[in-house]
Amino acid sequence: MKRYKNTFLVICLVTLFPVTITQASPWANPGDGSLRSDVEILAQYGLISGPINNWPMSWKQITRNLHKADEMVLPSYVNVALMRVKEKIPDKVNVKAKLYYTNKVDYFRGFQDSSRGKAEIESSVEFNLDDTSVHINASYNDNEDFNLDGSYLSHDFGNWSTYIGSVERWWGPGRETTTLLSTNARPMPSIGIRRVESTPFKSKWLSWMGEWSGEIFISKMDQNRHISEPIFVGMKLAFEPIKNFEVGLARTLMLCGQGRPCGLKQWSHSLIAVGDLDNFGDTQDDVLNQPGNQLAQLDLSYSFTLKENINVKLYAEGTAEDIVVVAPYTYSRILGASFYGPIGNKGDQYRITTEYSDTTGSLVWFFGEHRKGVLYNHFIYLSGYRYLDKVIGHTLDSNSKYYSINAVLTKANGFEVGLKYQNMLINTEANTQNRLSASREKINSLSLNITAQTSMGKLTFNGKVLDNYINTPQNDNANVIVGLSWEVGF
Repeated sequence: MKRYKNTFLVICLVTLFPVTITQASPWANPGDGSLRSDVEILAQYGLISGPINNWPMSWKQITRNLHKADEMVLPSYVNVALMRVKEKIPDKVNVKAKLYYTNKVDYFRGFQDSSRGKAEIESSVEFNLDDTSVHINASYNDNEDFNLDGSYLSHDFGNWSTYIGSVERWWGPGRETTTLLSTNARPMPSIGIRRVESTPFKSKWLSWMGEWSGEIFISKMDQNRHISEPIFVGMKLAFEPIKNFEVGLARTLMLCGQGRPCGLKQWSHSLIAVGDLDNFGDTQDDVLNQPGNQLAQLDLSYSFTLKENINVKLYAEGTAEDIVVVAPYTYSRILGASFYGPIGNKGDQYRITTEYSDTTGSLVWFFGEHRKGVLYNHFIYLSGYRYLDKVIGHTLDSNSKYYSINAVLTKANGFEVGLKYQNMLINTEANTQNRLSASREKINSLSLNITAQTSMGKLTFNGKVLDNYINTPQNDNANVIVGLSWEVGF
């Protein structure tokens, strides 16, 4: 621990020294909702192409077509979004520091970065060479939790980037939630490979997919669980067959672990899965020797211009817990719509997003009998689809429903104000299959979020009023959460 704390102090001291520009780092990490909104705007106007729903996102993909703006007449709010994105392109050396404080840690964690403790300090330093990037991120909070989450080493081989580290991921178009892989749990240490630029296949048989991206990684999970240190594998393919229409396919596998078989048979059956290979036999020995747990995800999104000054992004996502022969079933789901466009002609913009999600598990994507308690749980891996006791997918865990509407105004100078309403039904069956809340809770909340770009860095205020809270079966008392953060970078 002492060695890690010394590393953290060195990183914090480095933040005192400014550095200069030249080279972009490989990834734009999840957590910056403003950057995500700007990327969607630029994609709608053809300045970014390829899949944009999965994060981390390649900076080379983001920046590849930005030069086209020189030959285009763009609305003022698009030019401002372009300017903000260019300002965030990392340099050859990058240093950041961030401070959080909140009176109560919010159990709901969406795409936007938030604190995992009441008080937290985070600092990072990054070095980007021609093909290699080193990113060291350290944080410490009031729970005496020191970690290097977000740290990684990566190296590019042509259009592929290999990496090792604790990388946060957000897979899917949802802005509030996602059902397969989110930032709700802390990132697992992993090794993986992902595509750098989403250029299309040259083959006439595959060129119909358009631009595409892909990632495969393998991780080892935590020790303090029912079966210690199982292996976790994630695979994602996303492609854009039609401009601004994105398709995503993903799978995650959980297998091996202490006391579990981990041979070629288990690996091959888990990876193939088709024909019930991952669910073989009816005897107790057959059941216990099944390869493990796996989930599959399908997500779709389409962006278009409804009328002048109104752009729309529609999206849907489904994650299936089981498979029969070749057909996934027992789905969680997300439906969402985001409306955005300019306010006036000085670069201001609005965005209104409404999103619905359900993890109670319907037989088919949006229809059929509900199999409650199945999603994120498993009869062999009793700790379920969780890491350090936090679900890896939807922040509200199994047997929950969520609805939100979020309105955000972004000024040309970077000042941002957002107002969000959330309606949550958590743990509908009031059982242990949901680890977030042991009791059934219905919660309404209203949030105010304000961000200001100042000469001293980025300041953010978050205020939230809730009419109830998790794990309070005997009362429905109101709760108030207030948080402040300060971020500076060089």
